[in-house]
Amino acid sequence: MRKAVLSVALGAAAADVISVPLTHRPKTVAEMRLAKARRTNLGSSVDSNGLPSVSLTDVQDAEYFGEVDIGTPPQKFTVIYDTGSSNLWVPSKGCTNCKHGTPAYDSAQSKTYSKDGQSFAMQYGTGSCQGYLSKDQVQMGGLTIDAFTFGEVTQEAADVFGQAPFDGILGMGVPAAAVDKVPMPMDMLVQQKKLDHNVFAFYLSSGGKAGSTLTLGGTDPSFHVGDFSYVPLAKAGKLLPYWLVSASDIKVAGESTGACGWLLGCEMVVDTGTSVLAGPPSSVNKLLAKIGNVSEDCSNAAALPSITVSMGGKDFDLGPDFYVIRAKDDSGKEQCQLGIEGVNAGAPIWILGDPFLRKYYTVWDAEQKRVGFAIAKQAGDDLLVV
Repeated sequence: MRKAVLSVALGAAAADVISVPLTHRPKTVAEMRLAKARRTNLGSSVDSNGLPSVSLTDVQDAEYFGEVDIGTPPQKFTVIYDTGSSNLWVPSKGCTNCKHGTPAYDSAQSKTYSKDGQSFAMQYGTGSCQGYLSKDQVQMGGLTIDAFTFGEVTQEAADVFGQAPFDGILGMGVPAAAVDKVPMPMDMLVQQKKLDHNVFAFYLSSGGKAGSTLTLGGTDPSFHVGDFSYVPLAKAGKLLPYWLVSASDIKVAGESTGACGWLLGCEMVVDTGTSVLAGPPSSVNKLLAKIGNVSEDCSNAAALPSITVSMGGKDFDLGPDFYVIRAKDDSGKEQCQLGIEGVNAGAPIWILGDPFLRKYYTVWDAEQKRVGFAIAKQAGDDLLVV
Protein backbone atom coordinates (compact mmCIF):
# COMPACT_ATOMS: atom_id res chain seq x y z
CA MET A 1 0.00 0.00 0.00
CA ARG A 2 1.69 3.17 -1.17
CA LYS A 3 0.74 6.57 0.17
CA ALA A 4 1.92 10.00 -0.79
CA VAL A 5 1.45 13.34 0.91
CA LEU A 6 0.82 16.57 -0.94
CA SER A 7 3.42 18.67 0.84
CA VAL A 8 2.53 21.90 2.56
CA ALA A 9 -0.65 22.35 0.55
CA LEU A 10 1.40 22.84 -2.63
CA GLY A 11 1.68 26.54 -2.96
CA ALA A 12 1.77 28.47 0.27
CA ALA A 13 4.37 30.81 -1.24
CA ALA A 14 3.80 33.73 -3.61
CA ALA A 15 0.46 32.36 -4.79
CA ASP A 16 -1.43 30.96 -1.83
CA VAL A 17 -3.95 28.18 -1.92
CA ILE A 18 -7.32 29.79 -2.60
CA SER A 19 -10.75 28.63 -1.43
CA VAL A 20 -13.96 29.03 -3.42
CA PRO A 21 -17.10 28.48 -1.30
CA LEU A 22 -19.72 26.16 -2.78
CA THR A 23 -23.40 25.75 -1.96
CA HIS A 24 -25.02 22.30 -1.74
CA ARG A 25 -28.60 21.98 -2.94
CA PRO A 26 -29.77 18.35 -2.47
CA LYS A 27 -32.46 17.05 -4.81
CA THR A 28 -35.99 16.11 -3.84
CA VAL A 29 -37.35 12.61 -4.46
CA ALA A 30 -39.10 13.84 -7.62
CA GLU A 31 -35.89 15.45 -8.93
CA MET A 32 -33.95 12.26 -8.20
CA ARG A 33 -36.38 10.19 -10.23
CA LEU A 34 -36.19 12.59 -13.17
CA ALA A 35 -32.38 12.54 -13.05
CA LYS A 36 -32.39 8.75 -13.04
CA ALA A 37 -34.64 8.69 -16.10
CA ARG A 38 -32.33 11.10 -17.95
CA ARG A 39 -29.25 9.00 -17.19
CA THR A 40 -30.74 6.11 -19.12
CA ASN A 41 -30.48 8.32 -22.24
CA LEU A 42 -26.75 9.04 -21.97
CA GLY A 43 -24.99 8.10 -25.17
CA SER A 44 -21.82 8.51 -27.13
CA SER A 45 -20.86 10.32 -30.30
CA VAL A 46 -17.65 10.99 -32.22
CA ASP A 47 -15.85 14.31 -32.00
CA SER A 48 -14.11 16.22 -34.81
CA ASN A 49 -10.91 14.23 -34.24
CA GLY A 50 -12.71 10.92 -34.67
CA LEU A 51 -12.48 10.14 -30.94
CA PRO A 52 -15.45 8.84 -28.95
CA SER A 53 -17.18 11.54 -26.94
CA VAL A 54 -19.43 10.66 -24.01
CA SER A 55 -21.54 13.49 -22.60
CA LEU A 56 -21.42 12.95 -18.85
CA THR A 57 -22.71 16.25 -17.58
CA ASP A 58 -26.42 16.36 -16.82
CA VAL A 59 -26.88 19.97 -15.76
CA GLN A 60 -29.99 19.16 -13.72
CA ASP A 61 -28.12 16.46 -11.81
CA ALA A 62 -25.52 18.79 -10.29
CA GLU A 63 -25.95 19.75 -6.64
CA TYR A 64 -22.91 21.94 -5.86
CA PHE A 65 -22.61 25.53 -7.06
CA GLY A 66 -20.20 28.42 -6.71
CA GLU A 67 -19.71 31.95 -8.01
CA VAL A 68 -17.60 33.42 -10.78
CA ASP A 69 -17.15 37.07 -11.79
CA ILE A 70 -16.72 38.15 -15.40
CA GLY A 71 -15.76 41.60 -16.70
CA THR A 72 -14.80 45.00 -15.30
CA PRO A 73 -16.71 45.96 -13.22
CA PRO A 74 -17.45 42.33 -12.32
CA GLN A 75 -20.70 40.67 -13.36
CA LYS A 76 -21.51 37.82 -10.94
CA PHE A 77 -22.79 34.38 -11.97
CA THR A 78 -23.65 31.16 -10.14
CA VAL A 79 -22.02 28.22 -11.91
CA ILE A 80 -21.44 24.49 -11.65
CA TYR A 81 -17.73 23.85 -11.07
CA ASP A 82 -17.75 20.64 -13.08
CA THR A 83 -14.85 18.18 -13.50
CA GLY A 84 -16.79 16.31 -16.20
CA SER A 85 -16.67 19.14 -18.75
CA SER A 86 -14.07 21.68 -19.88
CA ASN A 87 -15.64 25.01 -20.89
CA LEU A 88 -16.91 28.13 -19.16
CA TRP A 89 -20.16 29.54 -20.45
CA VAL A 90 -22.81 31.91 -19.13
CA PRO A 91 -25.97 33.39 -20.66
CA SER A 92 -25.49 36.33 -22.99
CA LYS A 93 -27.60 39.47 -22.76
CA GLY A 94 -28.63 38.58 -26.32
CA CYS A 95 -29.90 35.09 -25.40
CA THR A 96 -33.25 34.48 -27.04
CA ASN A 97 -34.68 31.94 -24.59
CA CYS A 98 -32.62 32.04 -21.37
CA LYS A 99 -34.31 32.43 -18.00
CA HIS A 100 -35.70 35.88 -17.26
CA GLY A 101 -34.71 37.74 -14.12
CA THR A 102 -31.32 36.04 -13.78
CA PRO A 103 -27.82 37.33 -14.62
CA ALA A 104 -26.79 37.64 -18.28
CA TYR A 105 -23.38 38.80 -19.49
CA ASP A 106 -23.38 42.25 -21.09
CA SER A 107 -20.11 42.89 -22.95
CA ALA A 108 -20.98 46.56 -23.41
CA GLN A 109 -20.74 47.05 -19.64
CA SER A 110 -17.20 45.64 -19.35
CA LYS A 111 -14.04 47.72 -19.88
CA THR A 112 -11.91 44.57 -20.32
CA TYR A 113 -14.05 42.79 -22.93
CA SER A 114 -12.55 41.87 -26.29
CA LYS A 115 -14.36 40.26 -29.18
CA ASP A 116 -13.67 36.74 -30.40
CA GLY A 117 -16.89 35.90 -32.23
CA GLN A 118 -16.22 32.24 -33.04
CA SER A 119 -19.41 30.22 -32.75
CA PHE A 120 -19.67 27.22 -30.41
CA ALA A 121 -22.19 24.54 -29.50
CA MET A 122 -22.18 22.17 -26.54
CA GLN A 123 -24.15 19.05 -25.69
CA TYR A 124 -24.98 18.29 -22.07
CA GLY A 125 -26.80 15.03 -21.45
CA THR A 126 -30.27 15.63 -22.87
CA GLY A 127 -29.83 19.32 -23.62
CA SER A 128 -27.60 21.66 -25.56
CA CYS A 129 -26.60 25.29 -25.79
CA GLN A 130 -25.00 27.43 -28.48
CA GLY A 131 -23.57 30.89 -28.89
CA TYR A 132 -20.20 32.52 -29.54
CA LEU A 133 -16.86 32.97 -27.79
CA SER A 134 -15.71 36.18 -26.07
CA LYS A 135 -12.72 37.25 -23.98
CA ASP A 136 -12.76 39.09 -20.68
CA GLN A 137 -11.38 39.06 -17.16
CA VAL A 138 -12.68 36.11 -15.12
CA GLN A 139 -12.36 35.91 -11.34
CA MET A 140 -12.38 32.63 -9.38
CA GLY A 141 -11.97 32.88 -5.63
CA GLY A 142 -10.62 36.41 -6.03
CA LEU A 143 -7.96 35.38 -8.56
CA THR A 144 -8.19 37.17 -11.90
CA ILE A 145 -7.57 35.47 -15.25
CA ASP A 146 -6.85 38.08 -17.90
CA ALA A 147 -8.32 37.73 -21.40
CA PHE A 148 -10.02 34.41 -20.69
CA THR A 149 -12.01 32.83 -23.52
CA PHE A 150 -15.54 31.79 -22.53
CA GLY A 151 -18.86 31.14 -24.17
CA GLU A 152 -21.76 33.58 -24.37
CA VAL A 153 -24.87 31.46 -24.76
CA THR A 154 -27.47 32.87 -27.14
CA GLN A 155 -29.78 29.85 -27.23
CA GLU A 156 -30.25 26.94 -24.85
CA ALA A 157 -32.50 23.95 -24.35
CA ALA A 158 -35.07 25.72 -22.21
CA ASP A 159 -36.64 22.48 -20.97
CA VAL A 160 -33.26 21.46 -19.53
CA PHE A 161 -31.75 24.74 -18.35
CA GLY A 162 -34.92 26.70 -17.66
CA GLN A 163 -35.48 25.53 -14.08
CA ALA A 164 -31.86 24.90 -13.16
CA PRO A 165 -30.65 26.76 -10.02
CA PHE A 166 -27.51 28.14 -11.71
CA ASP A 167 -26.53 30.47 -14.54
CA GLY A 168 -23.72 28.59 -16.29
CA ILE A 169 -20.96 26.00 -16.07
CA LEU A 170 -17.25 26.35 -15.34
CA GLY A 171 -15.56 23.19 -16.60
CA MET A 172 -12.63 21.82 -14.61
CA GLY A 173 -12.14 18.79 -16.86
CA VAL A 174 -9.09 17.93 -18.94
CA PRO A 175 -7.96 20.26 -21.78
CA ALA A 176 -8.61 17.68 -24.51
CA ALA A 177 -12.34 17.83 -23.74
CA ALA A 178 -12.66 21.59 -24.27
CA VAL A 179 -14.92 22.54 -27.17
CA ASP A 180 -12.96 24.68 -29.67
CA LYS A 181 -9.83 23.85 -27.62
CA VAL A 182 -10.11 26.99 -25.51
CA PRO A 183 -7.57 27.32 -22.65
CA MET A 184 -8.44 25.84 -19.26
CA PRO A 185 -8.89 28.15 -16.25
CA MET A 186 -6.31 26.35 -14.09
CA ASP A 187 -3.78 26.41 -16.95
CA MET A 188 -4.30 30.14 -17.35
CA LEU A 189 -3.98 30.87 -13.63
CA VAL A 190 -0.60 29.13 -13.58
CA GLN A 191 0.58 30.69 -16.87
CA GLN A 192 -0.29 34.14 -15.58
CA LYS A 193 1.48 33.35 -12.28
CA LYS A 194 -1.67 33.74 -10.20
CA LEU A 195 -1.16 30.21 -8.82
CA ASP A 196 1.99 28.14 -8.39
CA HIS A 197 0.45 24.74 -9.15
CA ASN A 198 -2.13 23.28 -11.53
CA VAL A 199 -3.83 21.39 -8.72
CA PHE A 200 -7.32 21.73 -7.27
CA ALA A 201 -9.44 19.89 -4.72
CA PHE A 202 -13.10 19.53 -3.79
CA TYR A 203 -14.60 19.12 -0.32
CA LEU A 204 -18.29 18.19 -0.68
CA SER A 205 -20.56 18.35 2.35
CA SER A 206 -23.59 16.11 2.83
CA GLY A 207 -27.28 16.85 3.28
CA GLY A 208 -27.17 20.49 2.28
CA LYS A 209 -24.80 21.42 5.12
CA ALA A 210 -22.52 24.43 4.70
CA GLY A 211 -18.81 24.10 4.09
CA SER A 212 -18.46 22.67 0.58
CA THR A 213 -15.31 24.19 -0.91
CA LEU A 214 -13.23 24.17 -4.08
CA THR A 215 -9.54 24.74 -3.29
CA LEU A 216 -7.32 26.16 -6.05
CA GLY A 217 -3.56 25.62 -6.20
CA GLY A 218 -3.32 22.74 -3.75
CA THR A 219 -5.19 21.16 -0.85
CA ASP A 220 -6.47 22.34 2.51
CA PRO A 221 -5.50 20.07 5.45
CA SER A 222 -8.50 21.24 7.45
CA PHE A 223 -10.75 19.21 5.13
CA HIS A 224 -9.22 15.76 5.57
CA VAL A 225 -7.64 13.28 7.97
CA GLY A 226 -4.62 11.14 7.14
CA ASP A 227 -2.57 11.15 3.96
CA PHE A 228 -3.59 11.23 0.31
CA SER A 229 -3.46 8.06 -1.74
CA TYR A 230 -2.83 8.74 -5.42
CA VAL A 231 -4.05 6.94 -8.51
CA PRO A 232 -2.43 7.74 -11.88
CA LEU A 233 -4.61 8.83 -14.76
CA ALA A 234 -5.61 5.89 -16.94
CA LYS A 235 -4.11 5.36 -20.39
CA ALA A 236 -7.66 5.12 -21.73
CA GLY A 237 -7.92 8.85 -21.05
CA LYS A 238 -6.20 9.40 -24.40
CA LEU A 239 -9.35 8.10 -26.07
CA LEU A 240 -11.92 9.34 -23.55
CA PRO A 241 -10.74 12.79 -22.42
CA TYR A 242 -11.86 12.84 -18.80
CA TRP A 243 -10.28 12.64 -15.35
CA LEU A 244 -10.13 8.86 -15.76
CA VAL A 245 -8.60 6.38 -13.29
CA SER A 246 -8.53 2.58 -13.30
CA ALA A 247 -9.97 0.32 -10.59
CA SER A 248 -8.94 -3.32 -10.32
CA ASP A 249 -11.96 -4.52 -8.36
CA ILE A 250 -15.25 -3.54 -6.74
CA LYS A 251 -16.17 -5.52 -3.63
CA VAL A 252 -19.26 -5.84 -1.45
CA ALA A 253 -18.68 -6.83 2.18
CA GLY A 254 -15.11 -7.68 1.21
CA GLU A 255 -16.09 -10.08 -1.59
CA SER A 256 -15.31 -9.35 -5.25
CA THR A 257 -18.31 -8.71 -7.48
CA GLY A 258 -16.41 -9.64 -10.64
CA ALA A 259 -17.54 -6.34 -12.14
CA CYS A 260 -14.02 -5.39 -13.28
CA GLY A 261 -12.28 -7.44 -15.94
CA TRP A 262 -8.91 -8.96 -14.98
CA LEU A 263 -7.17 -7.36 -17.95
CA LEU A 264 -8.66 -3.87 -18.30
CA GLY A 265 -10.29 -3.38 -14.90
CA CYS A 266 -12.92 -0.66 -14.48
CA GLU A 267 -12.27 2.76 -16.01
CA MET A 268 -13.74 5.44 -13.72
CA VAL A 269 -14.41 9.12 -14.32
CA VAL A 270 -13.93 11.20 -11.15
CA ASP A 271 -16.82 13.61 -11.62
CA THR A 272 -18.26 16.30 -9.34
CA GLY A 273 -21.24 16.83 -11.66
CA THR A 274 -22.92 13.44 -11.11
CA SER A 275 -24.97 12.88 -7.95
CA VAL A 276 -24.67 9.05 -7.95
CA LEU A 277 -22.21 6.26 -8.62
CA ALA A 278 -22.81 4.87 -12.09
CA GLY A 279 -21.49 2.15 -14.36
CA PRO A 280 -22.34 -0.28 -17.16
CA PRO A 281 -25.73 -1.89 -16.35
CA SER A 282 -24.48 -5.48 -16.50
CA SER A 283 -21.66 -4.69 -14.06
CA VAL A 284 -23.83 -2.58 -11.78
CA ASN A 285 -26.36 -5.43 -11.58
CA LYS A 286 -23.65 -7.67 -10.12
CA LEU A 287 -22.99 -5.01 -7.51
CA LEU A 288 -26.65 -4.47 -6.65
CA ALA A 289 -27.30 -8.21 -6.37
CA LYS A 290 -24.81 -8.39 -3.49
CA ILE A 291 -25.92 -5.16 -1.82
CA GLY A 292 -29.64 -5.89 -1.82
CA ASN A 293 -32.46 -3.37 -1.72
CA VAL A 294 -32.82 -0.37 0.53
CA SER A 295 -36.24 0.18 2.07
CA GLU A 296 -37.96 3.35 0.95
CA ASP A 297 -38.57 4.22 4.61
CA CYS A 298 -34.82 3.87 5.28
CA SER A 299 -35.42 1.24 7.96
CA ASN A 300 -32.66 -1.10 6.74
CA ALA A 301 -30.23 1.47 5.37
CA ALA A 302 -27.72 1.22 8.21
CA ALA A 303 -27.60 -2.60 7.89
CA LEU A 304 -26.49 -2.63 4.25
CA PRO A 305 -22.92 -3.77 3.51
CA SER A 306 -19.99 -1.56 2.64
CA ILE A 307 -18.66 -1.49 -0.90
CA THR A 308 -14.97 -1.18 -1.72
CA VAL A 309 -13.29 0.26 -4.80
CA SER A 310 -9.71 -0.94 -5.30
CA MET A 311 -7.51 1.63 -7.05
CA GLY A 312 -3.77 2.18 -7.15
CA GLY A 313 -3.14 -0.74 -4.79
CA LYS A 314 -5.44 0.66 -2.09
CA ASP A 315 -8.99 -0.17 -1.01
CA PHE A 316 -11.44 2.72 -0.67
CA ASP A 317 -14.43 1.74 1.46
CA LEU A 318 -17.84 3.35 1.10
CA GLY A 319 -20.61 2.60 3.58
CA PRO A 320 -24.39 2.96 3.19
CA ASP A 321 -24.21 6.29 5.02
CA PHE A 322 -22.73 7.59 1.75
CA TYR A 323 -24.10 5.43 -1.08
CA VAL A 324 -27.69 5.49 0.19
CA ILE A 325 -29.25 8.81 -0.78
CA ARG A 326 -31.84 10.35 1.51
CA ALA A 327 -34.27 12.84 0.00
CA LYS A 328 -37.59 14.41 0.91
CA ASP A 329 -40.84 13.84 -0.95
CA ASP A 330 -43.49 16.49 -1.60
CA SER A 331 -44.84 16.11 1.94
CA GLY A 332 -41.40 16.57 3.50
CA LYS A 333 -41.06 12.89 4.45
CA GLU A 334 -37.60 11.37 4.06
CA GLN A 335 -37.15 8.54 1.59
CA CYS A 336 -34.13 6.40 0.76
CA GLN A 337 -32.78 5.01 -2.49
CA LEU A 338 -29.49 3.52 -3.60
CA GLY A 339 -27.17 6.07 -5.16
CA ILE A 340 -25.80 3.44 -7.54
CA GLU A 341 -27.18 3.17 -11.07
CA GLY A 342 -26.56 1.42 -14.37
CA VAL A 343 -25.94 3.79 -17.26
CA ASN A 344 -25.52 3.04 -20.95
CA ALA A 345 -22.88 5.68 -21.64
CA GLY A 346 -21.82 4.30 -24.99
CA ALA A 347 -18.46 3.31 -23.49
CA PRO A 348 -17.81 0.86 -20.61
CA ILE A 349 -17.02 3.52 -18.04
CA TRP A 350 -17.94 4.07 -14.41
CA ILE A 351 -18.58 7.43 -12.77
CA LEU A 352 -17.28 8.12 -9.26
CA GLY A 353 -19.82 10.79 -8.45
CA ASP A 354 -20.77 12.74 -5.34
CA PRO A 355 -21.42 9.81 -2.92
CA PHE A 356 -17.75 8.79 -3.25
CA LEU A 357 -16.47 12.38 -3.27
CA ARG A 358 -18.35 13.19 -0.06
CA LYS A 359 -16.47 10.39 1.72
CA TYR A 360 -13.09 11.26 0.19
CA TYR A 361 -11.60 14.74 -0.10
CA THR A 362 -10.32 14.59 -3.66
CA VAL A 363 -7.47 16.38 -5.44
CA TRP A 364 -7.04 16.60 -9.22
CA ASP A 365 -3.32 17.00 -10.01
CA ALA A 366 -2.74 17.98 -13.65
CA GLU A 367 1.00 18.40 -13.14
CA GLN A 368 1.64 14.82 -12.08
CA LYS A 369 -1.33 13.36 -13.99
CA ARG A 370 -3.04 11.77 -11.02
CA VAL A 371 -6.02 12.00 -8.70
CA GLY A 372 -5.63 11.73 -4.94
CA PHE A 373 -8.08 10.70 -2.22
CA ALA A 374 -8.02 11.28 1.55
CA ILE A 375 -10.77 10.65 4.07
CA ALA A 376 -12.82 13.84 4.34
CA LYS A 377 -13.66 15.34 7.69
CA GLN A 378 -17.38 15.14 8.33
CA ALA A 379 -19.61 17.48 10.32
CA GLY A 380 -18.72 17.04 13.98
CA ASP A 381 -15.07 16.15 13.20
CA ASP A 382 -13.89 19.60 14.34
CA LEU A 383 -14.19 20.91 10.79
CA LEU A 384 -13.65 24.64 10.79
CA VAL A 385 -15.16 26.53 7.87
CA VAL A 386 -14.26 30.22 7.66
